[in-house]
Amino acid sequence: MPNVSDILAHRDQRVLAALPPEATVRDALQLMADRNVGSVLIMQGDALLGIFTERDYARKLALKGLASADTLLANVMTSKLYVVSPRQTVQECMGIMSQARLRHLPVVEGGQVLGLVSIGDLVNAELAEQRFIIAQMESYIGGGIG
Repeated sequence: MPNVSDILAHRDQRVLAALPPEATVRDALQLMADRNVGSVLIMQGDALLGIFTERDYARKLALKGLASADTLLANVMTSKLYVVSPRQTVQECMGIMSQARLRHLPVVEGGQVLGLVSIGDLVNAELAEQRFIIAQMESYIGGGIG
């Protein structure tokens, strides 16, 4: 059963998309566009303070007519965070995301941010696991094992 550390291990070791709370929403949108991601972690040094997502932009800025160049991330970030450990399974993470209606989960261990997993990461890991199981079953049924 795959877990979060498996997902992080198969990923390019890119620097996390993160900004300080004093950055503007415009800065976050530019970083998300540059990295082709849907969220930015809000960090002060090594401390995780929150997350800013495309959903936050739509609901907290666009609908309220706020300007992204003038709005600080500290004022619109989601600070109630759900985090997971690298040992948690893909299924556990999918359950958290479904229940809390989230698309991104920071991965934290010992107070250190190790990465971020998205719903897409989890779905892809689950599909890969299912393909592996199917291939093993086909091999067994076809007489390839034994």
